[in-house]
Amino acid sequence: MIRHILGLAAATAFGLAGAQAADLTVAPPEPVAAPAFNWTGFYAGVHAGYGWATFDTEMTDIYGEGKGNKPDGFLGGGQLGYNYQLANNVVLGIEADAAFADLKDSGALRISGGGQYFEIGTRSEITALGTVRGRAGYAVDRFLPYVTGGFAWANAKSEVYISSNIPNAPNLVSGDSQIFTGWTVGAGLEYAVTHNLTAKLEYLYADLGSKDFTVNAFNASGPYKADLSSLQTVKFGLNYKF
Repeated sequence: MIRHILGLAAATAFGLAGAQAADLTVAPPEPVAAPAFNWTGFYAGVHAGYGWATFDTEMTDIYGEGKGNKPDGFLGGGQLGYNYQLANNVVLGIEADAAFADLKDSGALRISGGGQYFEIGTRSEITALGTVRGRAGYAVDRFLPYVTGGFAWANAKSEVYISSNIPNAPNLVSGDSQIFTGWTVGAGLEYAVTHNLTAKLEYLYADLGSKDFTVNAFNASGPYKADLSSLQTVKFGLNYKF
């Protein structure tokens, strides 16, 4: 009888110990969500894209088949800026960029016959451009749609030329270059690929006003006005966030 009582007591003790050991089992920790991406900080990067413009001058109207030149082509350069993300996910920033460009167009009046020709025409080229802009966007974690606007500039060249294979006929080129300034507006979308690397796609429209050009080789009576009122670009860029 005593033996049965001792056995029952031992079984009860082992059962209680097992239950307590089970109670002491540590549950796996709950997964912790990764923190949302924060856009605050300085950044620098590169971009490449395509641009097109309307370049109207008195010379293109006369010697450019009655139309203004419409230079277009590729561009590439760099940018740097700073973003600050507010508590409500609004992101405010400022950015400056500059690019080399190869936007070209030409137009000419041509007279030909009997294997000979005489041509007088115009060439327009935008060789560099840049902006200094404010940016305002709304962060959706790693996505940042934004609008932008500010100051814009471009270096443009205008030429008038005469080309001919007629004996003793002149072959002349005379040109001038000016830096245009004005305003720009646009929009874009930026995505944080990693903690430090972001990619963006951006469209800008710029109105750069008018400048006076001089063509000396054609005995011009004075400078002629050139109007660069429409310059548009689409750019893809990569930024490194510090």
